[in-house]
Amino acid sequence: MRMILAVTCLAVMLSACGEKKEIKDTVFAPAVRAKDKARAVEDRLREGAEKNREALKASGEDDGSEQKPQGY
Repeated sequence: MRMILAVTCLAVMLSACGEKKEIKDTVFAPAVRAKDKARAVEDRLREGAEKNREALKASGEDDGSEQKPQGY
């Protein structure tokens, strides 16, 4: 049992010492590119939402009247 554990640990240590490749050269490149695109879209949506909030806040301050929520 100890021999199997020792061989496994040695194999893990030796496999970690391999050459480092760029992500574009691996099978994970499409996933990384998709994640980067999604983050860029999320940033643009966040910026647009912030602009909308600022515009809404500015239009509410210019109006001078408070709007009450209307219910049934």
